[in-house]
Amino acid sequence: MLYTTQGIVLHNIKYADKKIISKIYTRDFGLISANINIGNGPKAKIKSGIIQPLTQIECVVSVKENKDIQQLSEVKCLFVYTDLQANFSKLCIAQFLNEVLYKCLKEQTPNEDLFELVCHTYQWLDKAVDGYLDTHIYFLFELTKHLGFYPINNRDKNTPYFDTLEGKFQQSVKSFPLGFDFWQSELFSNLFSHSLSNQKKITRSERLALLDCLLHYYKMQIPGLMDMKSYQVMQEMVNDM
Repeated sequence: MLYTTQGIVLHNIKYADKKIISKIYTRDFGLISANINIGNGPKAKIKSGIIQPLTQIECVVSVKENKDIQQLSEVKCLFVYTDLQANFSKLCIAQFLNEVLYKCLKEQTPNEDLFELVCHTYQWLDKAVDGYLDTHIYFLFELTKHLGFYPINNRDKNTPYFDTLEGKFQQSVKSFPLGFDFWQSELFSNLFSHSLSNQKKITRSERLALLDCLLHYYKMQIPGLMDMKSYQVMQEMVNDM
């Protein structure tokens, strides 16, 4: 059957001159793989530029049960970025988040709250004038709620050290990445009281430490999670700030 749904393009693989397989996170079906015929000529139904990663789209897709790859037949852009593509820092953050989603989202079931979080984050990042340099930190922390390993907020003087396997604070410290030291644990616990809309200003060293801690927490919780290629770019961007 043909369905109209909204989606966010995460990744494309070209397999012929005018064909791609696109990973799209959709509002109604979760993560799907879609076969798309593209072109740049005047008669092309779907232009290649509209199906690039980060693009928020509305599309018509033929969904067949027990089929790994669906067929996408129509696409239109739902949100035009005005600054994100031209701002190097914003683009680095958005591309990093896209890679995280591409590698972490496996479910082929809808999650409207997560879909809204991703759309809102990209749109907010595009429009933000300042205060956006830690967007990836707060997004990664928020995303753990939807991936099923949101940490337990139980830090006190008796349990000061975060355990990345248990997902909560413990009495004794474990060596990294099995656990965080006192400073890392304190930084991590501060994330519970802040969010994308209520960001706490953090220093360059704190930003680097939190990014490293969050990615290692993800690796402890998601077996087989591969390294993020954009991680090094993010580190270099932070170092240049």
